Amino acid sequence: MASTSIVTLNVGGELFQTTAATLSRAGAASPLASLGPTPASAPHFLDRDPRLFALLLSFLRRGSLASSAPPSAALLSEARHFGVDAALLASVSPASAFSPLALRPSVLLPLAGRVAPSAVAVSPSPHSAALFAAHGGVVTRFDAALASRSSVLTPLPTVDSLVAVSPALALAGARDFPGVHLFRIADDGPTTAREVLSWPGSPSATVLSMAATAASEASSPWLFTSFESARRNSSAVVAFDLNSLSPVAEIGRKEVYGADVEAAIPATRLDWLDRHNLLLAAGSHSGPAGVVGDIRLWDVRASTMMPVWEFREKVDCFADIAASDTLSSLFKVGAASGEVFMADLRMLRGGSIGIEPWLCIGDGQRAAAAASAGRKDGNGCMIGCYLNWVFVARGGEVEVWTQVELAQEDGGKKLMRRNWLGSGPSMATASGGGEEGVKEKTKIVSWAFGGSRMVLARDDKQSIEVWDSAMAAISVNP
Repeated sequence: MASTSIVTLNVGGELFQTTAATLSRAGAASPLASLGPTPASAPHFLDRDPRLFALLLSFLRRGSLASSAPPSAALLSEARHFGVDAALLASVSPASAFSPLALRPSVLLPLAGRVAPSAVAVSPSPHSAALFAAHGGVVTRFDAALASRSSVLTPLPTVDSLVAVSPALALAGARDFPGVHLFRIADDGPTTAREVLSWPGSPSATVLSMAATAASEASSPWLFTSFESARRNSSAVVAFDLNSLSPVAEIGRKEVYGADVEAAIPATRLDWLDRHNLLLAAGSHSGPAGVVGDIRLWDVRASTMMPVWEFREKVDCFADIAASDTLSSLFKVGAASGEVFMADLRMLRGGSIGIEPWLCIGDGQRAAAAASAGRKDGNGCMIGCYLNWVFVARGGEVEVWTQVELAQEDGGKKLMRRNWLGSGPSMATASGGGEEGVKEKTKIVSWAFGGSRMVLARDDKQSIEVWDSAMAAISVNP
């Protein structure tokens, strides 16, 4: 007697048999999930290519493609038809497949309207990472397959800070508009009412920066937000529990007394180090005596809200700063020199103040000369960390720093080496726009990393670039 869980399919004249449980892995929105058990004499008929369907059925059974090669455009199109494209792309574009020197432009995603994007973010979900882009007061979400999009109009005139907590949850903030604005965005648009998170006691405070922890079974995710009061005379980092949407801690409150602005520099850069359980909060101030930077590391789970390390820098202050969980280091671009520096976290947790932590991994002599001359070679540069790599954006170009270990005969030391990312196929070609204007690379204003992808937003471009190291050969057009 045949099992009641067996589903028989006639796909383009070829018979397939599987179980309802296997088809349900395609997701509730897939037409496959609604196909129930049938006898072999009365199969469901699908007018599709049986060769491609066989590959997709194998994917549903295994959770991965049988071949390690990237899926063809035809297979990806078939996956979209059955609603499994996001899962398929996620399986072949994991973080383990990320290789910065193999990054190539894979798709150009145009944005509605005439406003260039100001911020991008990628959700941390390993199975269906979504991409978010802020342009003007609009936040647009693309699914993992980059095949569908949905947008929401925020009350913000422009979005300066954007965090993606999940494939459906984004948070936006602005330097000249109060509160953190939370949106749950599905493929068909917003699914819940908008909510606003504010600094308790200062609802008019604006947002300077945000960072979020990763969700885990042991704890709910937290959002860290750097707020500044409307009068610009006080600031603090507030931690919110994203499950209850309630504030749970206030960190590093600062008040400006008289003209001593340098004593209360607000944090304009936040970064979370999950493995080290540390929050990086940094800000800088430009005054008559030059640029002064304030850098602090906080153990937010500790009973006493005191920084475990802090540093006030005046020589070649950071233009941008980032933290690497994997490399256990802080990295900065010097505002004067434009050179890259690193500081080992293992040397910083003693709480010492004022001891120079930075080691120049670029040209040390050039850095010293630029700092002495008061130059501003690093202004406008960005720095970010993803997995084992450090990325620096200089204008429209991206360089990557990789840690390499020397052979034992050379001392066995670990060094950081720099490479420039290759241009690869043109973005115009990737989007079907021809070769005109290919060589022009405008300034990068925001970036994000997730899976095997790097996402870039450029000044004066009404689109975002997706670079992929695992899927560079596939043209994915929305």
